Amino acid sequence: MRILNLTTHLNRGGISKYISTVGSALLKRGHRVFVVSSGGETEKELEEMGLTIQNLPIRTKNELSPRIYLHLPALTRLIKDWKIDLMHAHTRVTQVMAWWAQRLTGRPFVSTVHGFYKRRLGRRILPAWGERAIAISEPVGVDLRETHRVSSESIRIIYNGLDLVELAERFATHQPSQVRKEYGFPESAYVVGIIARLVPDKGHEYLLRSLKELASEIPQLRVLVVGDGKYRAYLEDLSARLGLDGRVHFTGNLRDVTKPLAAIDLFVLPAVWREGFGLSIVEAMACQKPVIVTNIWALNTLIQNQVNGVLVEPRNIGDLSKAIRFFAQHPEFCLKIGMAGQETTRKRFSINRMVQELEEVYGEVLSH
Repeated sequence: MRILNLTTHLNRGGISKYISTVGSALLKRGHRVFVVSSGGETEKELEEMGLTIQNLPIRTKNELSPRIYLHLPALTRLIKDWKIDLMHAHTRVTQVMAWWAQRLTGRPFVSTVHGFYKRRLGRRILPAWGERAIAISEPVGVDLRETHRVSSESIRIIYNGLDLVELAERFATHQPSQVRKEYGFPESAYVVGIIARLVPDKGHEYLLRSLKELASEIPQLRVLVVGDGKYRAYLEDLSARLGLDGRVHFTGNLRDVTKPLAAIDLFVLPAVWREGFGLSIVEAMACQKPVIVTNIWALNTLIQNQVNGVLVEPRNIGDLSKAIRFFAQHPEFCLKIGMAGQETTRKRFSINRMVQELEEVYGEVLSH
């Protein structure tokens, strides 16, 4: 198949990671993979993998933006020149572009729904979900049915997957003590890590306040914050105001998350609002790191409390501190939860399973 991915940009984040992981696997299975976007940080990496990339200046959050309609002729030419069989849209704006392009070229499209969306006027007038709406978790599928009234027959649940072999190989190249040294942490530190965009919904503030609460009790406790975003200045200032200098390290965005994962003892994502999936959690579990996450959609569909991770209530600093304290004081529990989490990723989140399910969806659409 010749598959065209459409996204507004290729900066680091969940959608770029999705296109990268799936695109690489599809290429290995003999398909051709193309991407149209406005470009971004991961563009060169995708080209090196063998994906065909074309930039169009379509970065906007407004489905009525003139950019969409000005660049539709260029998109339709690419679809014809590349002999595209099927389009795969990943953002609201590119869903609308794909909807129009389908009418101009006759090529069908599907969309992956990477999170939860409000049913604004534009969604009601022009739903543009495609022949199939691929939900990345069951809660996202429920939201599509109940909020957006997408028919159950059009929805497919396909959990995100990882190339677990490749991830393990990268993870093995890092020496934990050396990475800790680079981040300014002593080898004896107990390091708690979070990998997420620096936005309020991810709950970084509650992790920092928990560290403050535990600092005197567990003097070796440190926090590693991986990611970037508009909230960074606030979090750095909060860290200083809480007297956590030297205990918290902000890395910014990283191409390879296995490096910080090698340095941590415990992964925490204290998100305060519903999450579409939680890929960073699965990456940590795949590296046998125990995880603490909040009891919210869809994180509580990944984690079975006290079995392959620990669930805590959102915005509850005391609850989070109690869980971190228990992990820090019970290394045998860390090992047990880490091993169970790794087994979960093997069973549920392999890239082979994900791509087989995507191929089935593509086949359904193309056979109609």
